[in-house]
Amino acid sequence: MKEALCQAFCGDLKLTDVPVGYAVTTTFRRDDGDSVAFYIVRDKARPGVYRIEDDGSTIAFMEGAGVDFSTETRSEAFSALLNGHGVEFDEDEMLLHTPSMHEEDLPKAAMRFLSFMLRINDFLLLTKDRVTSTFKEDAAARIIEKVDGRAIVEQDVAVSPTLSDTIPDMVIRARDRSPVAVFFGSSPQRVNDAIFLQMQALYEVHEDLQVIALLERENVIGHDLRRRAANRLAALPIFRGDEPSAIARIEREALGSGQETRH
Repeated sequence: MKEALCQAFCGDLKLTDVPVGYAVTTTFRRDDGDSVAFYIVRDKARPGVYRIEDDGSTIAFMEGAGVDFSTETRSEAFSALLNGHGVEFDEDEMLLHTPSMHEEDLPKAAMRFLSFMLRINDFLLLTKDRVTSTFKEDAAARIIEKVDGRAIVEQDVAVSPTLSDTIPDMVIRARDRSPVAVFFGSSPQRVNDAIFLQMQALYEVHEDLQVIALLERENVIGHDLRRRAANRLAALPIFRGDEPSAIARIEREALGSGQETRH
């Protein structure tokens, strides 16, 4: 099991034996700095059967940070996220978990559970004390202008049906080139999303895809996350203060260095 899980996550996890099964710690981090982690819990009554669970603190942390899941909009969005990832929520125990499954199904299910754990952090971006940035609109407009007529640009759509768990901010599709997924990195969460999508493309669905995280500013993410992103993504340009060069870096990845460059 360990070898299969480690292959699925490309080494980005630590697997520890615990009395209930296994504790899985990833290198992704929540807004409070804690690692995103979960448990693979064995079914005592059925050998070879497991389910995946969080530690019971995820929803409590979200609510403590100001996310109100009782509103109609949030409740519907939370239910859609649960259903889309095959995750259930036990309100009595405040526990997020998958249905029971056999061992051979765990690697793929673990990837989907991690995707859920990353996506649920998006609710933090919707709390009333968050200020909406114009970064995404500014960057999108510049990219569209730069590749106009030479590539198809799609916004807020999945790269493909097999990579639908994580939605990039933009997908650039140029003729005879691999698609390029762009994440506007105004927070560590979106950079984590970019890394996760690249991992899925490379090691789960084996789909040719280049992923870029465009950082709003240099200090948006910490040193450790910057190192991981730089080692795993196609590019990690910084937007503010050097906008033309940052957009040109994305243009080169999407269209190739031999394309005519507009100024």
